[in-house]
Amino acid sequence: MRRRVSLVLGCAVAAVLVGCGSDGDATGSRAEPGNPVATVGQVRFSLPTPHRVVVERRTAGGWDDPRVVFEDGGRECGTVSAVAAGSTVAAVVGCDEHFAEDQAPTRSVALVSPDARTWTHRDLEGEAYRTPALSPGGGHAVWAQGDDLLVWDEGSFRTAPGPTGPAQVLVVDDDGTVGGVGVGIAAGRCVLEVRTGGRGAPVVLPIADAHDLACREVGLSAPGPSEIDGDVSGQPGTGFVADRVDRGVGTGGWVLRARPPIAMPGLDVYPDDPARAIWNQVTTNTRGDLVAVGSPDRQRLTAQRYDRGRQRWTRSRVVFDAGAPVCRRSVEDSGVLQGATFRLRLVCEGRPLILVSRDGASWGHRGGWHDGHQ
Repeated sequence: MRRRVSLVLGCAVAAVLVGCGSDGDATGSRAEPGNPVATVGQVRFSLPTPHRVVVERRTAGGWDDPRVVFEDGGRECGTVSAVAAGSTVAAVVGCDEHFAEDQAPTRSVALVSPDARTWTHRDLEGEAYRTPALSPGGGHAVWAQGDDLLVWDEGSFRTAPGPTGPAQVLVVDDDGTVGGVGVGIAAGRCVLEVRTGGRGAPVVLPIADAHDLACREVGLSAPGPSEIDGDVSGQPGTGFVADRVDRGVGTGGWVLRARPPIAMPGLDVYPDDPARAIWNQVTTNTRGDLVAVGSPDRQRLTAQRYDRGRQRWTRSRVVFDAGAPVCRRSVEDSGVLQGATFRLRLVCEGRPLILVSRDGASWGHRGGWHDGHQ
């Protein structure tokens, strides 16, 4: 692990704020913003230069009031990850002496504002790039840094030990209690484990049977103080969502709101042998429609949709019948989805065939087959 060497520089960056040292308060000077890199709540961040962070506020007339909230000519910054709760915003700015996207930054900065107007920053130690945790009421924020945590409690910073056990994301309650969330395997099931300091056994939420989901490859994120999202490398159908049960002080309960569609009832499973079947591939489009398309026998091509409200799959229906088991995936096929349209490229009896649908409900086909084959 690379450790940051403290930088002692004359920090003469205008009379505004901002930059050197471990702490800083900023009202910020007006500045020209760059392209937005993160938007949460009523603010959005940009990096007009590698040395400057600018925040804009949402107003009735659109985005306005761009202000410099951090600037340091001695480091380069390339990312911003943020979270909001009410008027409070907490962010981590990924910085290094020479920033590189493929390396963990070691001179990152914590930013926090209780009102989206006045900002405080603090240098983070060691490798630090994860999105901070924020309590539902906005009074507490936590950043992972190096070997411990940086904690903000209603205006003041302190350090604290990290959570026990493996944790991909942090959570913090309205009483300031910090916890960690990870994924494990228990009794043949993939489970979400929420460990909250000083509260005994972790909260364990079953996600799916271990044979339905690649548990060890699940990645977690926390888009807000009361939500945890997970999936397997962004693969369609693997996503799930957990929510806080109670947003009050001193609670740590979580429930699974949405389970991974690939583990839910009704999804047909076809043989993996390409000589016998075409596997039932799950995919989604840009509108969020989730479908599974395949063939149990290389003759009848089927499709089914996922009903997110009921959390189950519709019955599969035949969308094309070749009349004989003569279809296979085309060697040019790179997946069902292309843009916003579902496309499954096949070869049936030596002739190309493309199944096409915009929403997964109605399907058409293109290629050398006349309508009598459908």
